[in-house]
Amino acid sequence: MELSIDTSTRYAAVALSGQGEVVREMSWRSAQNHSVEVVPAARRLLEQADCKMDQIDAIFVARGPGGFSALRVGLSVAKSLAMARGIPLVAVGTLELEARPYLGLGLPVCALIEAGRSRVYRAMFGDHGGPDAIFGVETHEELVSSTQSRTLFCGEGAVAISPMLRERLGSLAVVAGIPPPTRRPAVLADIGYMRLQASETDDPASLQPLYMRGGQFQNALRKAKEAR
Repeated sequence: MELSIDTSTRYAAVALSGQGEVVREMSWRSAQNHSVEVVPAARRLLEQADCKMDQIDAIFVARGPGGFSALRVGLSVAKSLAMARGIPLVAVGTLELEARPYLGLGLPVCALIEAGRSRVYRAMFGDHGGPDAIFGVETHEELVSSTQSRTLFCGEGAVAISPMLRERLGSLAVVAGIPPPTRRPAVLADIGYMRLQASETDDPASLQPLYMRGGQFQNALRKAKEAR
């Protein structure tokens, strides 16, 4: 069994899965209460599934970008569990989680998460996703100006600025209309298990989140590319 944890934004989620197939999942608006809500939520999930912690074989966690304190909670819990039990840990980018359900629909996908001060964290994926995704931090104006072709916008950030996108971009903007929470932990479980099968695991001792600050975000991306 695998345990998935996502505390990237004000919305949190946990899921229990077997070989990537979710058997129990829970999503809720945590606001700033991640530190007191995530572990109890995971315990309830295990109880509902009649599963013990020693039956968990791997931990999957969303690594951001996201809120500073929120991400620290999720990563800390995931890393502690992985190290304490000596089980694999797989981290997945939050923007990839936002984009995954919309890949393969015939349009490039732009996943957005709010970054404050009229800025967004953006990941551009081709129609079928893949390692060629383009990441960045942009103002709303820069986002609009850089959109030159019909694009599917998704994620919490897209929901927040959907009126602006539709007004400024017209037919170029296809906005996913799903209200928050826009990420399902089932997606994290699926991607996490695929990477686990490919031995694409992370070191709990060195894994760091992508924070919702421009400099930290860019530095983390640079280090990740250098490590490849």
